[in-house]
Amino acid sequence: MQISVIVPVYNVEKYLQRCVKSLMLQTYREIEILLIDDGSTDKSGLICDELASQDRRIHAFHKENEGVSSARNLGIEKASGDYICFVDSDDWLEVDYFEKAVPVLIKKQPMLLINNYLKDDGKGNVFCKFSQSPVCLMMAEEAFFEMVDGSRFGWEPVASFYKAFGCKKVRFDRHIVFGEDLLFRFQYTQANEGLYIYQYLPKYHYFMRMDSAVNSYAIYKKIDDMKVIEQIMAETNEKTRHLLLVKEYIPRLIHYYVLGSQSNDCRDNIVAKELQNKIRDNIWCYCGLDTLGSFMKLKLIICLFPQSIVKFIWRRYQRLKNALE
Repeated sequence: MQISVIVPVYNVEKYLQRCVKSLMLQTYREIEILLIDDGSTDKSGLICDELASQDRRIHAFHKENEGVSSARNLGIEKASGDYICFVDSDDWLEVDYFEKAVPVLIKKQPMLLINNYLKDDGKGNVFCKFSQSPVCLMMAEEAFFEMVDGSRFGWEPVASFYKAFGCKKVRFDRHIVFGEDLLFRFQYTQANEGLYIYQYLPKYHYFMRMDSAVNSYAIYKKIDDMKVIEQIMAETNEKTRHLLLVKEYIPRLIHYYVLGSQSNDCRDNIVAKELQNKIRDNIWCYCGLDTLGSFMKLKLIICLFPQSIVKFIWRRYQRLKNALE
């Protein structure tokens, strides 16, 4: 059984070697490593070519810069393995990760095998936010609900093994800059019925760095994930729709409104006004939800106050929060 490992690469010359070396050293050897250089302006492209010259399993591809989704899509097109595994270029794997996962793939042949990841700052601070739990077998609809629930695993595309033929039915939306992971996982479960398996296996190291692309996005770009959630809520079942609304959509609505209203970017300010209108139009519906906590309902009501008052309350809240920490 061959695993195709897709690594989108963009300006990560400081981290790329560590990532790819962790793949090359995997104790399970039947893999192909697809390095997709997305128009890097540093030495990342050259490093991709150097690594490809060292190991016949590594293939380097170069394209113009169009974003991580476009890079992953090219990897999906080029993949020839039985399963596809996405690895971010600043992350790394423990050497026996594939060896521990492959027996489940061979025995059960799931549409998707989902594992866990470890958050790692590269300085020895490592933790897994998911508690250890037994292997779980699910069908597609239940698997997506569990992704949204987030108690055992999340909707990140990494630390997972996708059936290659199933993966080739869908693509990452390259027009979405934030929230594309959730949409891809949803569309994958929609397009692929069959067995989904969760296996507690925290051997994928997710590198936490403040200069990552996600941390640099402005609010007007981040609201893409709210549009994704709206799209999914319109297409999914009532149980998942309600969970998305209470657990993800409303908290983002509040958070992005507050941040956007305090931003110096006029595009963020415009978005904040749009979000405030959404809150105003739906306030009674949201506050009537039994599953929405009282504190969250209070936040919604405060968002209807004049922005000067919202800013004042937010600053006081942040000072109190920092003092308690």
